[in-house]
Amino acid sequence: ARAKKLLPDTPIAFGNRLPDPTMANQCIENGEFDFWEVCRPLLADPDLVRKAQAGRMSQVKRCIGSLNCLSRLFRDLPYTCTMNPQLGHEYDPAYQVTPAVAPKNIMVIGAGPSGMECAITAARRGHGVTVFERGPDIGGSLAGYARHDLANSDDLTSVVDYYRNMAQALNIEVKCNATIDPKAMRGMLHRYDVAVVATGARIDHSLLPKSTQDGLLVDAADVASGKVVPGQRVVVLGGGKIGLTLAEALRHNQGRDVVVVEAEKRIAGDVMPSFKWRHTAWIEELGIPAHTSCRVLAIGDGGVRIRRADGAEEFLPADTVIAAVARRPNQELFHELEWMIDELHGCGDSLVPRGLTQAIHDGFRLGARL
Repeated sequence: ARAKKLLPDTPIAFGNRLPDPTMANQCIENGEFDFWEVCRPLLADPDLVRKAQAGRMSQVKRCIGSLNCLSRLFRDLPYTCTMNPQLGHEYDPAYQVTPAVAPKNIMVIGAGPSGMECAITAARRGHGVTVFERGPDIGGSLAGYARHDLANSDDLTSVVDYYRNMAQALNIEVKCNATIDPKAMRGMLHRYDVAVVATGARIDHSLLPKSTQDGLLVDAADVASGKVVPGQRVVVLGGGKIGLTLAEALRHNQGRDVVVVEAEKRIAGDVMPSFKWRHTAWIEELGIPAHTSCRVLAIGDGGVRIRRADGAEEFLPADTVIAAVARRPNQELFHELEWMIDELHGCGDSLVPRGLTQAIHDGFRLGARL
């Protein structure tokens, strides 16, 4: 807008990331610039312009600014995109969504990003797909963490909205508040040719001492979903992306007194290099103490006892201790169903806990070959 005022007779093109054509059109109408250089949003969805022209904005894969594209480019690696698994694989047969030779009835268990991506891709091939979700809505753990992300809340929420819109457009039946256990699933298997288990991952509490105080130690996923409301004094065990996302939100949005404890030498070890600075800056700006190279000795008696690398011990008082350490896959249901259906697959974090990009890409590749 400033450039437009300084150079009123010169056409101005805007090349920074805008989420969608609706915002770009509004900016053009407001006289802020004349042209939108689409750039990254076209990597996320090459059909963006055609969908906008056809009035199908709800079906656009929105660029969420994960920077897989530029981060890899700067390291002389091929482009990838969180939202578009086909980017860089346009001529790879394994990434083509072709009509199925023999349409099947497919059961997808879990409506997180991996399960929904698999369901949508399979439905695009002509399969009949039903998704079963234990929670009240789709999105899995992403939906909860999106609400706490200080930088990308709207972007991450748009991923869930996209899956909801595509499920409706493709007539995918999504059954929320479903009973997800071996007995319930076994009773339905005869209706389906294929079962996909996309039940995600959970915090591995075996990595921590057992709490001696009821209600003190809680799971990060329960805090993210709103199932648990933390007290005023919070200790977050785990300085990776999950722990930092919750710590920053609890401090910034809710005014909690937060401390982070991390076993490694540095926080944000699982965060993309392009964004590590963001978390280290926020931790400092928000005044969140981060104790690194620390071992958790005990949880209970109103707090956490830790040991530093130099051997010194310290007690951190807490009303709530949030477990945000490494995760392990939820594979129990997969093993229960292993001998009960001809074709059974797992995808996403239920195979190996990783990040959003890998979950979406796993679901796409599986859906494209079912």
